Amino acid sequence: MRVVLRLPGGETLVRAVVDGRWADPSGSADSTVGEGLWAIPGLVDGHAHFAAVEGADWVTDDVSGAIRRAGEALAAGVMLALDKGWADLTALEMMNVMPLEERPDIEAAGVILGVEGGYWPNFGREVGPGEMDRMVAEAVAESKGWVKLVGDWPRRGVGPVPNFTETELGEAVSVANSLGARVAIHTMAREVPSMAVRAGVHSIEHGLFLTDDDVIELGARGGMWVPTVLRMEAVIRQLGADSTGGRLLREGVDNVARLLDTAVEAGVFVLAGTDLAVGTRAVAAEAIRLLELGMSPPLVVGAVSTAGYRATGRPGAFEVGAPADAVFYTEDPITDPHVLAHPSHVIRLGRLLR
Repeated sequence: MRVVLRLPGGETLVRAVVDGRWADPSGSADSTVGEGLWAIPGLVDGHAHFAAVEGADWVTDDVSGAIRRAGEALAAGVMLALDKGWADLTALEMMNVMPLEERPDIEAAGVILGVEGGYWPNFGREVGPGEMDRMVAEAVAESKGWVKLVGDWPRRGVGPVPNFTETELGEAVSVANSLGARVAIHTMAREVPSMAVRAGVHSIEHGLFLTDDDVIELGARGGMWVPTVLRMEAVIRQLGADSTGGRLLREGVDNVARLLDTAVEAGVFVLAGTDLAVGTRAVAAEAIRLLELGMSPPLVVGAVSTAGYRATGRPGAFEVGAPADAVFYTEDPITDPHVLAHPSHVIRLGRLLR
C-alpha cells in the first residue's frame, strides 16, 4: 500500500507500509490511500480514563467496558492516550489483554494517590506522613509510565486546599524520575499549580490558576498542561454557576483562555484531554472548545495531535521507521478544526480501518 500524506499547511509526503511501519516508497503499489485528503499522525487524548463508566462520575466499569472504549477511540482516530489513573487497575488490565493494533498506544497511571479527606471518598490510595517515596515507587511499578497525584481538594467551608507540601511534591518527582516515570497532578486550587511547577511535576491537569511565570518555567523544561476545559465547565454546572465553587472555577477557566497560546509559545505542551466530560473517542470536542476559547487553529491541531507525540518523546510525524498510523480528513484541519471530529479514513499500524 502506498499512502499520500498531505499535512495541514501544505507539505505532502509519500510513504509505503512495511511490517506496520512507514517506509520509503519503491516500485509499484497495489493500492494508494490518501489522495485528495489531509493527514495527521493521529489524535491524542492527554487525560483519558478508560475505566470510567460514561455519564456516571467515579463509577468503574469492567475490563470489557474499557476494551470497548479503547476500540471506539481508535476508530475515531485516537492513536495515543494518556490515562491519568483511577481507583483500580482496570485500564492496565485492558492494555494487557487487548492487541496493540486494536487500540491506541496508551501510557497510564495506576491507582491515584491522595490523602485522607483529600479526594472522592474511597477512591484511590491515601499517602500518610513520610510515605511519599514508598507509595510513588509502588505506583510506578504497577503503572505504564505515570503516577497521578491529587494535589488539592475542597473541604467544606474552606474550599480547595493543598493535599501535599511542595517538598512532598518534589519527593514524588524525584522518585518517579529515578524510575523512568512521569508525575501528573490534579489541581484546581489557586496556589497548587505554582507549587507543582516549582517541584518539577511533569504534567499539570486542569491547572486553572497557572500564572505567567509558571508557564515560562514549565515551558523551559518542556512540561505538559492538560486544561480539560469541558470537564471544568461540567463541574461548574454541577456546582451552580453562582455558587462559590462555580465562580472560582469560572475565574479559572477564564485564566486558562488567557494563557493558552502564551503557554505554547513558552514551550509548554498544551494537550487536549477529555477527563470525565466526554469519552476519549470525542477528544476532538475538547480541541474545538480550546478553539472557542481563543486558541489559534494551528495550535489547536497541535494540542490534539502532534504536541502529544513530541511531549512523550515519540518520532516526528510520519518518519520512516515510525508506526504506520494516520488519520485523514476531507479538509485541512488548520483551516477548519471542526473537521477533526469527522475523519474519513484511519490507518493503524499499516492497516486501513475505515
